[in-house]
Amino acid sequence: MRPPSPSYVEIGGFFVKKLFALHPSIILDEFNSLRITGFYQLKALSEQSVSFQTDDFFLTIQGEEVTVLALTEQNAHISIIELKDLSIRYKPNEGPMYES
Repeated sequence: MRPPSPSYVEIGGFFVKKLFALHPSIILDEFNSLRITGFYQLKALSEQSVSFQTDDFFLTIQGEEVTVLALTEQNAHISIIELKDLSIRYKPNEGPMYES
């Protein structure tokens, strides 16, 4: 039997809707809005840049102006005016990510 949609997972013969992200995801929308879903660590923040660590990747965004619109345990939403640089580097996390 197949799940009704990709947002469902089979557990014990039953299909259950996924309620939480299993892996971090990064969405860059029109080069002026960035969303991170999943566990992350905020590493640095200034008026022109922001840096995050997610699992084994380090993400840095630089722009004319960088504004945090929302910052929760598993979601970040950043507004970027005039994106200047976006870099994602493989850098293994040195400690366990925070989980509640």
